[in-house]
Amino acid sequence: MHSRSICVSSLRDRSHRLEIRSRTTASSVRPRQLRPDFATFRVLLCWAATLSCIGMCSEVDAGISGENIVVVVNGESTDSLTLANHYADLRQIPASNMVVLQDIPSGLRISLDDFRDRILKPVLEEVNQRGLARHTSVIAYSAGFPTAVDIRPHTKQLTDEHQKKYQRPVASINSMTFFYRWVLADSPEYLGWGSNFYARGRFERHFANPFANEAGERFKKAEQAFESAETQEDWSAAATLWANIADEYPTLYPLHLRTAEAHAQAGDLSSAMTRLQQSVSAGWSNRRYVEESEALSKLQDTDGYAKLLEQLQDVPIKNQGPASFNGTVGWTSAGHPIPSNQGGMPYLLSCVLGVVHERGSTLQQAIEVLQTAVRSDRSFPDGTVGFAKTKDVRVTTREPLYVDALTWLMSRDRDVEIFSSTLPTSSNNYIGLMLGSASLNCKARKWSMQGGAIAENLTSLGGAFETASQTKLTELLHAGASISSGAVAEPYALVPKFPTPMLHAYYVEGVSAIEAFYLCTTSPYQLLIVGDPACQPFAKAPIDLIRIEVGQKSDGKLPVEFHWQEFPRNKKSTATASIEIHLQDKLIAVSPATQKIEVKLPSSMEGALRCRAVMVGQHPTQPRVATMETVVLGNPNALPTVRLETQPTASEETSSIDSGSSEKALRVACPDADRIELKHFGRVIAETKGNSGTLRVSNEQVGNGPVQLEVIGYIGDRAIPGKTIQLEFETTSQN
Repeated sequence: MHSRSICVSSLRDRSHRLEIRSRTTASSVRPRQLRPDFATFRVLLCWAATLSCIGMCSEVDAGISGENIVVVVNGESTDSLTLANHYADLRQIPASNMVVLQDIPSGLRISLDDFRDRILKPVLEEVNQRGLARHTSVIAYSAGFPTAVDIRPHTKQLTDEHQKKYQRPVASINSMTFFYRWVLADSPEYLGWGSNFYARGRFERHFANPFANEAGERFKKAEQAFESAETQEDWSAAATLWANIADEYPTLYPLHLRTAEAHAQAGDLSSAMTRLQQSVSAGWSNRRYVEESEALSKLQDTDGYAKLLEQLQDVPIKNQGPASFNGTVGWTSAGHPIPSNQGGMPYLLSCVLGVVHERGSTLQQAIEVLQTAVRSDRSFPDGTVGFAKTKDVRVTTREPLYVDALTWLMSRDRDVEIFSSTLPTSSNNYIGLMLGSASLNCKARKWSMQGGAIAENLTSLGGAFETASQTKLTELLHAGASISSGAVAEPYALVPKFPTPMLHAYYVEGVSAIEAFYLCTTSPYQLLIVGDPACQPFAKAPIDLIRIEVGQKSDGKLPVEFHWQEFPRNKKSTATASIEIHLQDKLIAVSPATQKIEVKLPSSMEGALRCRAVMVGQHPTQPRVATMETVVLGNPNALPTVRLETQPTASEETSSIDSGSSEKALRVACPDADRIELKHFGRVIAETKGNSGTLRVSNEQVGNGPVQLEVIGYIGDRAIPGKTIQLEFETTSQN
């Protein structure tokens, strides 16, 4: 049996910090270098409650799993808390990933300084302090936040007359989060037409020079040598130039590909095959280019070539293919991942879960959108992708780009439709809609949308909820879409500001909904994206099984074992490439898929331990399947407990929080404890002295819906966490 052992002895926090620098992708860490990457176990036990079912093992299937999403909650809004409760339950998001903020300015618009100082910085500080930065990819705002940011201090700095005319001084809250590095630097550079390097471009962009200065000159020399080579010696020299750069920047897979081509032309087929394998391992995914390359065709009879082709995608050579997002890396101007300390620009995907507003959604509508989205994961629906074709400038702006998306979709045997009307007139069931109209009547319709559908509409004010003018993006959510977008202020009919038709092509390749939006919008600063970011109906994820259990003590260590069982794959799944291990909501190690992974903990540790194993698929979109379980370390009778109490007695010690329209009394107990805390979203909401007591919980404090609570007992400075309980407060809107 193949196994790996990880010994946890020194538990210092060395996590990547979002505000300072980025690190290489977690999956690039060599197995033998695996080190626990989290703060002291005692502190971790105090941080957050598990969101898994008590005593059960559950799975979450998504390209972006719950551990990758940080949900930001307005602690003074019952609607915000309630929507967050539902989403945390639906996506199994750890309580440590729920950041509750206070004193959020009311209204739909916030100043740049207030956004930076009262929302963005506090969120990033919490992510850093909790050690979540290494595995955070998405910042999702619950209801109760401004949707737009006044960025006049930045637009006033513009000097280009074209930018000054068309880059208006209002941005969306999610895109200002996406561009967090520039916002923290107080720089207006995100206002450029191509400021989102993560977005895909034309296929030839793969081979553009991504460097400046000395590295850029080296790239030019390699390129010139490659283009002018004629003899075997010329090709060998070009291969050496490309190889030197590729070895210095190993994540830039086009460099390995160019090296492979040069080696092949020089007749060194063994080196060419090695470099081609490196390129695919780093991220190259287009099969047609490899098959049609004159140089690489020389490898057809080489061992491993046919098997390598099976890993690639047979898609058109027109656009760059989708790339899975990782928040720990930066991106080059050519659209490839690279460590930030090597010049990459980092981003954070971001969206709003729901806009609960008189011109937006009711609270119940926002919840239902998220519920439908979760049910669609890996459902592989048969719906049509529809594109409007009218004379409206909102349509004609993107119509010339339809052909690329249609070609890609048809190469994947997807049903497509072009209709010459504002909305479809058929009774089709749609998985995607690309529209362009100031006004949409979605209520009188024969058509429908599949769960997980993306529908969006290019118009001026689709995300501007302060005005009743034009149809809001939420109407498409109410019509069945799981995610949509709209401009928060007049964007003008400019292609870079809106998703291109490739949105739908990338989505059917298997990326998550939020990745699809940012993959095809090069200047998204005004785009408000609303819905479920993790929705992924076309994910070809692993179907393997992971079992988590506690092993036998040995040599003062207590092992937690992760047993991986491989299952035969089908057309809708992929092999497991690696396994992430999370303890107490923090990523501690990444390993190749191995039958047994063992994490050795000091035998003195006790309490309920939250364990999460994430299988990352071998598919280019890197789909993820998370398996969660809470295991008990030490004496199970020493764990603190919490139970719902119908009527507390007057003699019992109590600690109450603010009373509200609904309140529950909870009986907590922990043998030998000096005090006991009750937590929601990682916050202490009530506590009692001694080893037992009755605590009162109000829905004004925790919101409505499925409320997850954790109880922690303290014996001196030693924390003993218990398992979670779930309370249900009836969901009511507080519009």
